[in-house]
Amino acid sequence: MARKNLNKIPPDLMRKVGSISGDEVVVGCAVKFKAQDLVSGRLKHLGIALTERGLEVPTSVIPFETQGKYSKRNINGHEAVRRDLPMETHYNSVESPNWGDSYHGTHTVNLPYPKYPRDFHPPRELEILMNCKDTRPNLATYVIAFQVQEVLDKNAEEFDEHLFENLNLLQENVGACGVEATTVALVDYAKSLHVSWEILPPGTLEETLNRVFRGKTPTLEEKDVVSERYNFFQTLKPKSLVFGQSGFRRYFGALLEDDLVVFENVQYGNAIYIFFDDWEELSKLSRVNLLSGKYGASFERVVHTTGWKEKVKSVVTEKRSENK
Repeated sequence: MARKNLNKIPPDLMRKVGSISGDEVVVGCAVKFKAQDLVSGRLKHLGIALTERGLEVPTSVIPFETQGKYSKRNINGHEAVRRDLPMETHYNSVESPNWGDSYHGTHTVNLPYPKYPRDFHPPRELEILMNCKDTRPNLATYVIAFQVQEVLDKNAEEFDEHLFENLNLLQENVGACGVEATTVALVDYAKSLHVSWEILPPGTLEETLNRVFRGKTPTLEEKDVVSERYNFFQTLKPKSLVFGQSGFRRYFGALLEDDLVVFENVQYGNAIYIFFDDWEELSKLSRVNLLSGKYGASFERVVHTTGWKEKVKSVVTEKRSENK
């Protein structure tokens, strides 16, 4: 089950925010849903329904406040406790009996107590925009794109606060969240679900850098990472190099055997993945799904800690010997 709320902005999303050129971003993502989940009402709170006529998707909707904390804030606003300020004296009014006996009547007594000041944040009433390119009936799965209808300025003082709230608004209602450039059309969000791969003969380092970054000027750190990985992959004696791109994510790896591939995400990677079979299909999965445990026999993940290269070489050697 997807997490209901985020406790903080995930580091990979902040890195993606930084990779988006320009000052403006939006919160949005594409999610693949099984037909049976939609039939059972998985997204009925958003007005999405799968019928015999196909998938019905409204253009936009303001989520119900019952969906969660941030959906409720979106409609009703909320108070923020200012613990950074001194406490103020507030009063509770109670009725007290006259002379100790209510038979003689009562009088109002104001009892003081300390309380931190509160700031009221008015409701923002943000809509979630939705789009599905293929709504035909009888499909096994449907890819739906979602976007919170607010453009966020990276330079604005409240950027982190609004980004966090919008991510949670989407997370509560969709079970996933992400960020996109304002220049990316909602209908194109689905492209971020899949990695488009190229399998090419090993070339020079300069050719490899050009293929990985496709005309984009890499940072010095990114260039160093790809250069170092290129040299390492060459020691594994690859048949081909593999290059992939999905949205802003760029992948680089090596095809060692038909059923043995190593690769990683250039920008966000802190681990290398070694796939044993169906690597092109498995690469389409999100990291969360991939690490769910269901596909554990199909790959290994080696974190970039001390000795990671030797661990990769050991796994590769073992798999190659099994296939002889």
